[in-house]
Amino acid sequence: MPIHDPCALLNRLLEEPNESAWLEFKVNNKDPREIGEYVSALANSAMLAGRDRAFLVFGIEDRTRNRVGTELRLQQLKQGNEDFTNWLARMVEPRVLIEVLDFVCDGLTYSVVAIEPSYERPVKFASTEFIRIGENKKKLAEFPEHERALWIATGRRRFETAVASSNVTADDVFATLDPDPIYDLTGEPKPKNSQEIIRKMIDAGFLLDNLEGRFDITNLGAIMLARDVTVFPSIAGKTVRIVKYTGRDKFRSDFEQEGKKGYAVGFTGMMRFLMERLPKEERYIDGVRRMVPHFPETAVREVIANALIHQDFMATGVGPVVEIYENRIEVTNPGNSLISTDRILDERRSRNEKLAATMRSFGLCEERGGGLDKTLIEIEAQHLPAPDFISSENSMRVVLFAPKPFGQMSKAEKLRACFFHCVIRWLTHDYMSNATLRERFSLAPEEYQAVSAVIAESIKLGRIAPADPDQGKRNARYVPYWAA
Repeated sequence: MPIHDPCALLNRLLEEPNESAWLEFKVNNKDPREIGEYVSALANSAMLAGRDRAFLVFGIEDRTRNRVGTELRLQQLKQGNEDFTNWLARMVEPRVLIEVLDFVCDGLTYSVVAIEPSYERPVKFASTEFIRIGENKKKLAEFPEHERALWIATGRRRFETAVASSNVTADDVFATLDPDPIYDLTGEPKPKNSQEIIRKMIDAGFLLDNLEGRFDITNLGAIMLARDVTVFPSIAGKTVRIVKYTGRDKFRSDFEQEGKKGYAVGFTGMMRFLMERLPKEERYIDGVRRMVPHFPETAVREVIANALIHQDFMATGVGPVVEIYENRIEVTNPGNSLISTDRILDERRSRNEKLAATMRSFGLCEERGGGLDKTLIEIEAQHLPAPDFISSENSMRVVLFAPKPFGQMSKAEKLRACFFHCVIRWLTHDYMSNATLRERFSLAPEEYQAVSAVIAESIKLGRIAPADPDQGKRNARYVPYWAA
């Protein structure tokens, strides 16, 4: 994020009550190595403090905050025969964005070093990591608790907090972002004061105050609230693309539609558009003839929301895709599954934590970890074939299947339904049995032998296991293989 108005930035930094982990004032210091150590310390401390930038400012007395100017000219400084800025960039690892600027305000000269923290690992200068402890610069290795916390902080993906558009005015914010979903989806009253709306967007992580009287729009703000995502290059192509085919393959398509709105702005409309175009069948419900989609809306919504939340935003040129076939829906997102598909219902790991939390707070998906569970429960309640979870090197695909009676299911479909039924029962602190699996397949009690064959094959393949190794066949109970 380049500095656009250094005098406005200086005024804003002087409003801080004191120096902090991410802010240091000095008057004159021409020792390049000392400056380099401060760059490491401030970058690491900014990461721990959750700040997107740190600042080392020359020309201010740190105790009095008097503006005295500086004799230092960082852009003219040399280390040996090398320009200071080039030398500093070479001595700092990993590479981070460092901006060095000399400027004049009200007749006095100042210098500033603005540093963005590393989201990869702690920042070193000359192979040593530093950190701010109080007002002092120390070696990070002397403070193992801070070092451990810093590694945890830098180990997290931070795509959501990166900047999608920088140095925009409040008018620009409202022209490109729609704040209404913040209030419409949460039930909060919308303030009439635009400054209050801006403050709310900053608190939610959609905007950053760039300390120059303007704002930076984060990727999170853009992907959730964009009126048109194509305005933001970092998220363009990350909305849902819907393709409907005429049969069971990709030979001929009926239509293709790609959204342009952010998730919070467009999700409800996208779901309405999709559900209207899903294959339907006629059913009598409470004595009334109705056309009912083959796929439960809850299941479709949660699978799509899951794809949005867990996609790999760093994968370029691809976004989430919903493909509608005659007999199934396939929802694909870039980025492989972070956990084994066999544990997809009981283990929790999110690629984009802030996006997931925001989607949940807006009511666009279930509470943490509950979405796919609810999908399976809804599918079982309607006696539909179990979904298929397919993780490849670069993508994750979830397949929802249209209604199919037990007699028409393939062996693989029966075994998959048995396994996930067993998982669902285990998650509710209960057990699968022949009776529960018959109910899952909508079979009569006299068809227990057909279900027994599915259970026996599932045990043979190591998909499920007896809850008690010594149990008899009568009233036998079963658990997933990983719970045995």
